[in-house]
This record gives sequence, C-alpha cells and structure tokens, in this order.
Amino acid sequence: MTKPDSALSRLVLRAAPLAAAGLVLSLAACGGSAGHNSAASSPASSPASSTPSGPMLGATFTGTIYVSTPTSHVTKAFSDHVADVQNCAAAAETGWGGTFHVPSPQAPDPEADIEVSGFHGPGTYTPTMMQRDHADSILLTGKTGTSQYLITTPLANRTPGKEVLFLQKDGSGQLVYSGAHLDGQASDPTVAGLISWNCSS
Repeated sequence: MTKPDSALSRLVLRAAPLAAAGLVLSLAACGGSAGHNSAASSPASSPASSTPSGPMLGATFTGTIYVSTPTSHVTKAFSDHVADVQNCAAAAETGWGGTFHVPSPQAPDPEADIEVSGFHGPGTYTPTMMQRDHADSILLTGKTGTSQYLITTPLANRTPGKEVLFLQKDGSGQLVYSGAHLDGQASDPTVAGLISWNCSS
C-alpha cells in the first residue's frame, strides 16, 4: 500500500478553497488509477484483533467540508463528536460497529453521508474500495431545497463519481471526491470537493 505523501497531505489540509478545487480533481484521478493496481487494493494495516477495552471516552472530529458546484463554492467548518468509541486511535483502527463514518457537519447543509464498508483501519482507500458502499452522498441546499449528490450508486443508468480516503492512525484524515451527480443522473450537475479533519479524545 502506498501511503499519501506527507507534504501532499499537509497541502490538502491547508489548501484554500479555490486552490483545493483543482487539487480535488487531480487527487481523485490519481486514486482512480490506483484502484486497478493490485498492490493498492487493500488498506495498509491488518484488521484489528479485538475491540478496544476500557471506558468509551469518545472522539471529536474537527474539520472542514468544501463543496465546488458549477456555479459556487461552499466551505463549512464543523465539529463532530462520536460518543460510542473509546478514543481517536480506536475509531481509526476499528471504526464504530466495524464501519468508518467519514466525519461531517450536521444540518444546515452541506452535509456528507459517507461510510467505509469493508473497513480495515488506517490507510488509503481507493475509488474501487470506496464503491463498496452504495449510498455515499453530499447534501447541499440550492434554490429548490436540499439536493442529494450521489458519489456511489449501484443503479443502472447512473454515473458514479469517485472518492479517495486517506486515514491516519491518530484518526485524522481527508476524503477527496469528484463527479457526484445530482440524484445520480449523468445529465445533471455534479459537485466535487474535500473533507479534512483532525481528531481529539
């Protein structure tokens, strides 16, 4: 497994929204090609041998979601507290309930509904791996109300987008996505962007 370059990771985390738009598309394209490489088809670490013991102290994910639409750019800071994990390291190692939920702000939009099925701990998750969950989406309010932009979808005649997840052992990470079609329809507008976060216990 090839881990993301640390300098590139820092660049994504600190990138200004307008600069991030170009970076989003290039990272997603790189992740797409990596999905066909057998060496990049599994996360860096092995599955956890057991569930961490001890009190559930929780983990707080603090980050930013950025969404680029054909007509605008939206950036929102957020804090997402998860009470049913022991700490940040445990969240990164085993997720919660065996699934990792990408941190997201709550309403009002934008919001992300992204899960990592087949989660195996810290590492890089390519577009092929991220497509295992068929309901990943971005919610965004527009002129006609809240719209759902599907990143992954198993339905016929729908065009899937791409997403790449970089998850560190300390629970921090970033998710880059592109080609999220409105309601999954190829003829509808798409959004792209990134979600980046740090974790504290």
